[in-house]
Amino acid sequence: MQHEHHDNFLNIFNNSLVGMLLTDQHHIITEVNDHLLQLAEMERKDVIGKTALELGILNEEFVKILWEEVAENGKLLNRELAFKTKSNKPVHGLFSTEKIELNKTGYWLTTIIDISERKKAEQKLSEVHERVSDSELRFRTLTKTAPVGIFETDATGSTTYVNETWLQYSGMKFEEAMGDGWLNAVHAEDREWLIKGWHSKTEIKAESFSEYRIVDKNGKLRWVNGKAVPVKNSDGNITGYMGIILDVTERKEAEGKLKESSEQLRELSRHLQNVREAERMNIAREIHDELGQQLTGLKMDIAWLMKKAGQDDPVIKTKFDDTLLLIDGTVKSIRRIATELRPSIIDDLGLNAAIEWQISEFSERLDVEIEFENNFDDKNVPSDISIGVFRILQESLTNIAKHAGAEKLKIKIEQLDNTLQLIVQDDGIGFDTKAKQTDLSFGLLGIKERTGMMQGECHIFSKPGGGTTIEIKIPLG
Repeated sequence: MQHEHHDNFLNIFNNSLVGMLLTDQHHIITEVNDHLLQLAEMERKDVIGKTALELGILNEEFVKILWEEVAENGKLLNRELAFKTKSNKPVHGLFSTEKIELNKTGYWLTTIIDISERKKAEQKLSEVHERVSDSELRFRTLTKTAPVGIFETDATGSTTYVNETWLQYSGMKFEEAMGDGWLNAVHAEDREWLIKGWHSKTEIKAESFSEYRIVDKNGKLRWVNGKAVPVKNSDGNITGYMGIILDVTERKEAEGKLKESSEQLRELSRHLQNVREAERMNIAREIHDELGQQLTGLKMDIAWLMKKAGQDDPVIKTKFDDTLLLIDGTVKSIRRIATELRPSIIDDLGLNAAIEWQISEFSERLDVEIEFENNFDDKNVPSDISIGVFRILQESLTNIAKHAGAEKLKIKIEQLDNTLQLIVQDDGIGFDTKAKQTDLSFGLLGIKERTGMMQGECHIFSKPGGGTTIEIKIPLG
C-alpha cells in the first residue's frame, strides 16, 4: 500500500502543470518535475543534489524572508519570486513551500507557479495608468483581453470596474460586481476574513495579498490568488486600487491530493506499528509460556532420570549436571528474548517501572553511569503512548551503545502541562547533524517516526565531540 501511495504521489508530482520540487531536511533537491525544468531551462542532472540557492532560483535575501515566515507560520505561501533562466530570460513566479512526510521521511514540497505573463500584464497596466488621461480606451481594451481577472476600486475600496476574465471566474454580471457586490462570489467561509483583511489594507493605504475561493452561479468552486496595489495621482494621493486575481485551482487540488496521500501514509505506518507490537506481545507470551513450560518439564524429567541412574558413575553425573545447567541457561535466554520482544513489566506495572528496568539493565550491561530523573505520573497513560515512549528510549539507548562511546548519560522524564517530555543526553562522540549518516540515521529516523505517529515533536542536537541530546514531546490529551 505504501508503494501505491508513493506511485500516486509521483504521478501527481510529475504530471502537474505547476513547477514542483522536493528537498530534504538540508534543502538539497531530491526530485524535480518536468514543468519546473522547462520553466527554468535546466536539466535534471544539473539540479538533483543541489540547493535552489546554488542554482540561482533563490537569493540570500529571499531565503532570509522565507525562513522567517516558515518559522512563524510553518510554511510559506505565494511569495513572489524573480530569477533568470540559463538563457538569461527573466521569470516571475509564486513560491510556496511546506513540510510533508513521504515514505516515513520529512521533505519540503515547493511549488513555483509561473506568473510572468501576469507580471507583464501588471507592468502594462501600470504603464497604462501613467497615461490614463490620454489612453483610457487602450487600457480598457487591454484589460478586456487579459488572461487574468482584473478589477479597479475607488479610494475607499469600493469596486468600480472588473474585466471579462473576472466575470468568467465569478459568473456575475458587470453591474452585480460593483461596489461590494463582488463579495457575493466569495465562498461563505472565506468572506468574513477577506472583508476584514481588505478593509484593514485600504485603511492604511497598503498593498493587499490574499488567497481565497470563489463560487460561480453554477456552484463551480475556483481557488484564486489576489493582489491589489494603490493607484496614485501626480500629487502622490491614492485615487483607488487596481488588482489582479489568478486562478490557482490546479495547484490547490494538487496540494490537497499530496497532503491526503501523506496523511494516508502516516496512518498506515501507525497501523503497521500497532500490528507489529501486537505480534511481538503474542510471540513473547508464546515463547515464555510454551517453551518455558516445556523446558521446566524437561528439567524435572532429567532430575528424575538422574535420581534413578544413581550417583555411582561420575561421568554420567557430570553429564546430567551439564544438561541441567544448559536448560537453566536456555530458560534465561527465553526470558531475555521474550522481554526484549515485549517487556511484561510495561503491561503489569506501567511505563515508569519499565523505564527504570530498562535503564538499570542498560547500565549494568554496559557499565555506564546514568543519572535518571523522573517527575512523571504514569497513571491513565494510554497503552500506545506507553509502549511508544518505551520504544523511543530503547532505540535511543541502542544508538548510544552502538555509536556514542559515552561514559555518562542523563535521562529525564516529566510532564509539562498536558505534554510528556523525555530527554536523553550523552557525553559521547556526537556527530554532525547535517552530514549524511548510515545506520545511525535509521535509528534516529525510527525515533522521529514513532514521535510523529503520537502527534509529538522530536528535536535532536549534536556536534562532533559534544555528545548528543534527544528531546521528545508528546501530547497526552
